[in-house]
Amino acid sequence: MGRVPAWRRILHGGGGTSGLAAAFLLGMAAAMLLKLVSAGGGMSDSGGPHGGADGNGMATEAREAEWEGGPRLSKAGPAGITGGPRPPEDGGGGRKAGSRDRAGVKTGQAGGLRRADEGAAAGAKAGGFGKAEARDEPLVRVYLTSGRRVETVPLETYVRGVVAGEMPADFELEALKAQAIAARTYIVRKLFTGTGDAGAGGDYDVTDGETDQVYVPLERMRRLERERKEDMERIGRAVDETEGLVLAYGGEPIQAAYFSTSGGYTENAEDYWSVAVPYLRSVPSPWDAQLSPRYEQEIGMGLDEFYDRLGVRKRERKGGIEVLSRTEGRSVKEIRIGKKVLTGREVREALDLPSANFTWRIEGGRITLICRGHGHGVGMSQWGAQALARAGNDAEQILAWYYRGARLVRAASLAAPSESFKT
Repeated sequence: MGRVPAWRRILHGGGGTSGLAAAFLLGMAAAMLLKLVSAGGGMSDSGGPHGGADGNGMATEAREAEWEGGPRLSKAGPAGITGGPRPPEDGGGGRKAGSRDRAGVKTGQAGGLRRADEGAAAGAKAGGFGKAEARDEPLVRVYLTSGRRVETVPLETYVRGVVAGEMPADFELEALKAQAIAARTYIVRKLFTGTGDAGAGGDYDVTDGETDQVYVPLERMRRLERERKEDMERIGRAVDETEGLVLAYGGEPIQAAYFSTSGGYTENAEDYWSVAVPYLRSVPSPWDAQLSPRYEQEIGMGLDEFYDRLGVRKRERKGGIEVLSRTEGRSVKEIRIGKKVLTGREVREALDLPSANFTWRIEGGRITLICRGHGHGVGMSQWGAQALARAGNDAEQILAWYYRGARLVRAASLAAPSESFKT
């Protein structure tokens, strides 16, 4: 019999973990069950390809977590999140991530941050989205793929557009705040490193699609503001109440990867990127199964198509299909298909699967792949964030769970990028 994960042993009263950790998970599970039952269904199936595909598209895409002491209870304020979510009944000390105490993003760093007061942002109007306010705020140049043009907006306006594109507006406010902080961290890191792109009509910092973060442009945001005023106000509140806050590790903005739905565990970064990242570690995220409409999906095709798309020639097809290893997050790491060995990521991308966490069945000349989770699996699960928010956890606690050891800081406090950061 395989080893039982620590979080499951705690929920069932075993494992010899501390009473504090046991109380934490028992309390969270009980509160979540009550809230999920009372909330019912009706969750949006939108949220862009990262709320519906691959997290923030940073080219990132398991063991059973053996934290014998259970998840730690975060006692730090927003300047130093280090533990997991607190029990819903814990009022928690310290200021929440949604503090109204604001800070602008520091400018003049290596990487060439442009300030909003250096010129009016494109399309800025009095009121509504896209307003270039007097505060010291960087500008973001976004390449709009559909219009083949660059839209320049203040950083916080950009974050609003990303939250609108990446997460359903009817998600819990604390989940929206977590998304806003992750989105802001992603672009601040990119601006600091000066890794903007060039081409397609000019220089730009970021695209509006899956290669970066899904971004809703100004014109559409203004239309949504008129048509869905309440939803846009919620998004605006999530961004405003986290303004200037980013996640940092070692004094630098983190690679704030996120994705739609976990298959039960998130992934270690090296199992998708092939590069280990200390704060992107595999953690349990079993709550997605209770909420996400994308938790389990079946993809079927003829066996010939299956082999052809994977580049397995006819003379190589004998020998069946065998998983050779799985990641700590339970995704396929290596698989032998006939005589060819492929990574789970290669199979996922070749077959356009929702995730690399899959099993299969073969019947009548067809193969059906059963996939759990949606996205690359690295970093924050958006549906997991929604479940934790419903259970009473705030944005700070949600982020602490998915980005292990990262700190919530003001972007203005970040130092100039180091040489290692630039790489």
